[in-house]
Order: sequence, then structure tokens, then C-alpha cells
Amino acid sequence: MKKKVNLFVVGAMKAGTTSFVDLLSQCPDIYVPPIKEPHFFVNQLPVSIYMPSRFFSLKAYFDKEFPKPLHITKIEKTEDYRKLYSLAPAKCKYRIDASTCYLSSPETPKQIFTYNPDSKIIILLRDPLKRAMSHYAMDVGLGRTLRSFENEILDDIEDLQNGTLSRYSYLNMSLYSNQVEGYKSYFGENVLVLEFEKLAKSDTEEFDRLNQFLEVKERLYHLPLQNKTRTLKFPFVNKLLIKIGFKNLFSIFVPTPIKQKLFQLLSSDKKSKTEISEKTLEKLEALLYSQTEKKIHQL
Repeated sequence: MKKKVNLFVVGAMKAGTTSFVDLLSQCPDIYVPPIKEPHFFVNQLPVSIYMPSRFFSLKAYFDKEFPKPLHITKIEKTEDYRKLYSLAPAKCKYRIDASTCYLSSPETPKQIFTYNPDSKIIILLRDPLKRAMSHYAMDVGLGRTLRSFENEILDDIEDLQNGTLSRYSYLNMSLYSNQVEGYKSYFGENVLVLEFEKLAKSDTEEFDRLNQFLEVKERLYHLPLQNKTRTLKFPFVNKLLIKIGFKNLFSIFVPTPIKQKLFQLLSSDKKSKTEISEKTLEKLEALLYSQTEKKIHQL
């Protein structure tokens, strides 16, 4: 592959990136690779974001299973990243990398710029409080946390005050200002900031901005909403199965259609109510809707 990846959808997480990439994949000028989120340009992904099965081997995937679709992984080797795009048509205008953790990883803008300074960057933003709640709901649904949203957020606020806030925390991934400015400092006018809520409503002006930015022949005008969060009915059981390693065995030996059917049976599409006190909500809103954060939506 001689041509480099040149279009990066860098997040935010839970801001409609899966639907957005599905939209882009319908355009002949844009190549979406088999792995949507390769995360090649982050130094490390924590288990809170990506915890592969102990039986999964990226080498085995590229040797025997490529180009089987895979949602997320952490590619380390340059040759693997090149192979990921080896099937891209020579005439396509864009090769896309849509790793949602790129936005909150401070090292990523420089690494992408070093790799390809002519890259275009698209950043999807969502109402920061709704994004944080959706992120939490996803983790509950996956059995990653059994704690209340309020307890998680109070810990995040304390960590922020102590200067120890994790880049992948619910709070930090909704504090967009510094993250967007990091990309603007490297890529300038090659950064487009879009709002998920406007895209979901098929806002004409927002799609006009997207089409002008990409300059592709086929006009994009509608966002196919996907990736709705489902909540496990027994999240504590899922967490236990992960801890004892049973879920890894299950993922290997049970066929995908059966896994999907079981997931449907053991989960619900009903949204669980996220409880938070007025006092904590006021603290959270003061951070998420500060004047500094509001300015970022005007870019």
C-alpha cells in the first residue's frame, strides 16, 4: 500500500461514530477497513476500553482471518497497519481510521501528523452529559462496572481536582475543549467538528459542512443510527464470568449467531435510569458546560 490513511474520525466515544462510519462506507470514494477502530496511534489502551479474549491473537487474525470484520483492537506493528488498508481501491480518495479513543489521547495528534501531515480530521461531539451517561450505560451493559453513575462521577471530579483524572474516564472523555484544540494546533483547517445531535436530525447545514469538507462526488445527507446500547439483565453475572475466564472460552467455542441470540435473550433495550443527585449534577454541569467548553461547539 503506497497511499497512507488520510481521513481520521477520532471520536468522541458514544457520539455516533459507528453510524457515521457506516454512512461514510456507502461512499465509493471512501475506504473503510475491516477493523473500524485499530487504535494504532495511541500508546496504550486500558482494559476499561479494550479487553480482548485471552484466546485472541492479532497475528493469527492477519495470518488466517483477515479481512474478517473486527470492531476494535490495538494494532502495534506498522506492517499490520499497512496490511489493514491493503485492499483499498487505488482510486479511492480517502482511507479512514475511526478509532474513538484518539480524541482523548494527548499523544495522538502529533503521531498522526508525523505519519501524514495532510490528513483530514473529523471530530463528532455529543452533548457532554448525555455522552458521559451513555458511556456509563454501555459499561453497565457490558458488566464493566456495578457502581452508580454518581459514585463514578464523584470520583472523576475528585481526580480532576487532584490532577489525576484518567484520560478514558467518563468525565474526561466529555471535556472536549483541550482535546479539540490539540488537533486544531496540528491540522488547522483540516479539522471538522460536527455535532451528533444535528447529524441525527439530518440538519442540512451540518451535512453541507461535511460535504464541503470531504469534497466527494456522492453527497452525504442522512445518518443511519446504529449501535444502540443494550443492558444486561444480570450484569454481576457477566462480571463474574469475565473474572473467572469463562467468557473467553465462551467467545471461542460458541458460534457467533448463537452468541448474538443469547445476548438478545440476556439483555434488554430498555434504558436504565441513571440516578444522580441535584448537588452532584450541578457540579458536573458546571464543568461540562463552562464557557471554555461551550466555545468548542463554535469551531
